[in-house]
Amino acid sequence: MSFKLVQKWLIFLAVIVLVIGILFRFANLDRKFYWIDETYTSLRVSGYTEAEIIKQISYQKITSPSDLQKYQQINSEKTLSDTLNSLAIEDPQHPPLYYVLARYWAQWFGSSVAAMRSLAAVISLLVFPAIYWLAWELFESSAVAWMAMALFAISPYHILFAQEARQYSLWTVTTILSSAALLRAMRPDENQNPLALVLSWALYAVTATLGFYTHLLFVCVAAAHAIYVAIIANWRDVKTFIAYYIAAFIALIAFMPSLVNTVENFNQVRSTTVWSEQTNLLRLVSRWVGSLSIAFFDIGIDGTANATQLALLIPVGITILALVGYALYFLCRHTPKRVWLLILLLIATTGLFLAVPDIMKGGRRSANPRYLVPCYVGIQLAVAYLLSAKISNNLDNFKQQKLWKIVIVALFLAGIISGGVSSQADSWWNKGSGWLRAQLEVAGTVNQATNPLIISDTNIAYIMPLSYHLEPKVKLLIEPRCYTACYKNRELAQKKPQSPQIPGDLGELFLYRPSSTLRSAIQQQNYQIEPADANVELNLWKITKK
Repeated sequence: MSFKLVQKWLIFLAVIVLVIGILFRFANLDRKFYWIDETYTSLRVSGYTEAEIIKQISYQKITSPSDLQKYQQINSEKTLSDTLNSLAIEDPQHPPLYYVLARYWAQWFGSSVAAMRSLAAVISLLVFPAIYWLAWELFESSAVAWMAMALFAISPYHILFAQEARQYSLWTVTTILSSAALLRAMRPDENQNPLALVLSWALYAVTATLGFYTHLLFVCVAAAHAIYVAIIANWRDVKTFIAYYIAAFIALIAFMPSLVNTVENFNQVRSTTVWSEQTNLLRLVSRWVGSLSIAFFDIGIDGTANATQLALLIPVGITILALVGYALYFLCRHTPKRVWLLILLLIATTGLFLAVPDIMKGGRRSANPRYLVPCYVGIQLAVAYLLSAKISNNLDNFKQQKLWKIVIVALFLAGIISGGVSSQADSWWNKGSGWLRAQLEVAGTVNQATNPLIISDTNIAYIMPLSYHLEPKVKLLIEPRCYTACYKNRELAQKKPQSPQIPGDLGELFLYRPSSTLRSAIQQQNYQIEPADANVELNLWKITKK
């Protein structure tokens, strides 16, 4: 088979995969549980703070799920300034770019679950031209560029986060664009127009600034770029060296207002305790392999996998690990330093930044896929190069070419199967699948009751997602606790806990995730508390008069 026929075959297959990947990004956008982080996106976008919700609804009156969702919807009472203020005082670790875009998006398309998630899905489409550009700058090969687009299109990882109302798809785009812009500006071209060169470095400064304003971990991407320039330019190319650091300095200066706010309010940042839990090295390594696997195959199996599921996951994980390892070896062996160095640095800077503290002090942040965007970009570029090279360079070896075509089709089928399973699911591992299943069971139990009332003083983060699955007939009597830094609000800190006055004219009464103080207060009002379901892990209780 000639090279042109191979290239046509690859482009044809890539276009099909690209179309399928786009369809998966928009399929059943509102099906999966709108979980904690996404409800906080809606809260920030609406311009409310957690403190405002708690002060306005705490045991003052019986509310409904729609009353609670009011604080997660755009209205005329709040402006863009309120959105920025909400982030600054309660979520300073989140740069504002995505939330600003999401606010305008909600003003145009509404605040429904599908509308809020559709922004991330639309942004994810920008990955395709961006990764084509980056692959071309690296390899100067349309075959590699088409393969990269296809892998990114059908990747379960990118599809999953394209359907989440968070900033991860935007972080992917800014990582790719800034890397491509850097390579374009550094391209050795003696005849390059000085104005074009200035514009190239200006483009890098802009894309780097957008990256900083998207996610704090973009600093790892910036570090990869800085190391790359230092090694490639190596003080011999003084013009490139100076131009890069001027552009990087401009980007850093532009990011300074957000950075200063983050530093000043760092003590307000919510601790991600679950990701800092102690874990042994073997368990951590197994999580790394699992995180690597979802770049190509993911059917929603989490840390609670049974023996049958593990029997499937282990060989798949080992196979993907071997493929990625060989791809990186092949990349370093067959490409110049300017190519493989950037890819390795994208993987290493973020990976080591998260993995070293986990190894030294315990934790599993380095196994959390949402923090590893630059790693996935680098890994999938390496695999794209391997696959395109193998089918292009073995034209005279029919068996080898056939073998690598089978590998390509198998990877694409793995992505298609993963996307199909995910599109029909109500919950997934990235949303805490065990907790989500419990939330859905709680909603199902309460919705079946006659004129139900939920009483709770649990964390507001558990109530907001639950509200999306409660029927309008369900009523709420709550005094929620803080999830973010709102507990440092002076008024809330000085407020003494109240005891709810249970109305006697409602139907079935439920107690959801109560504190010991609330349980005691309910019992003192001559009520009996019993599990509402055989599954006591739901933390849902039935209240009856003695």
